[in-house]
Amino acid sequence: MTALPPDYDSDPGRWRSWKAPQDVHEVVAPELRGSVLDVGCGEGRLASLLASGVAWVGLDSSPAQLAANPYRPVVMADMRALPFPDGAFAEVTHLWCLYHVDDPRVAIGEAKRVLRAGGRWYASTSARDSDAEIVPEGYPPSSFDAEEAASIVASVFDDVEPEPWDDRFFPMETRDEVRAYCRHSSIPTDRADHVDLPLWLTKRGVLVRATKR
Repeated sequence: MTALPPDYDSDPGRWRSWKAPQDVHEVVAPELRGSVLDVGCGEGRLASLLASGVAWVGLDSSPAQLAANPYRPVVMADMRALPFPDGAFAEVTHLWCLYHVDDPRVAIGEAKRVLRAGGRWYASTSARDSDAEIVPEGYPPSSFDAEEAASIVASVFDDVEPEPWDDRFFPMETRDEVRAYCRHSSIPTDRADHVDLPLWLTKRGVLVRATKR
């Protein structure tokens, strides 16, 4: 299993090509009270959903993503070496980002370090057999897939709560939308020419919550 090389700066058109109408950000945001460190904050989807008054800090290693993020403050840094003191945050999130590092345990350990006692941590990732209707061969293994996510997190945190998902959440109505999804997900775009519409993809993955004792 290897890390997925981030291409947010070299190919910004890929991640901008499609946006999920539903995502784990909508599940996590109502649980956050602050202060929140949003690692891999991207363009700020989580920040846009937080309740008024929740203190938020975004962190990402991509200049392009941070430039597209309208929320502040943000910090450009590596998730494996967080530039914050121990116990600085009540919550830390790693939504859709841990598969970009070879050993996610290093980044998770840094998140635990900057959490205060009783602090909450969140991460999300997809399963290798997600989107089976359009990727029947499955996605290549990464360093942080749903199949192993809970056990990886449990090597750092004692109190781990995985919440898997396996369902069809929204349809894609047109071939152009399917092509955009394929581009976003690094799937050959010509697969959009051979699917039935509307396309309901089976999304499989996991949201992992953990608490620092």
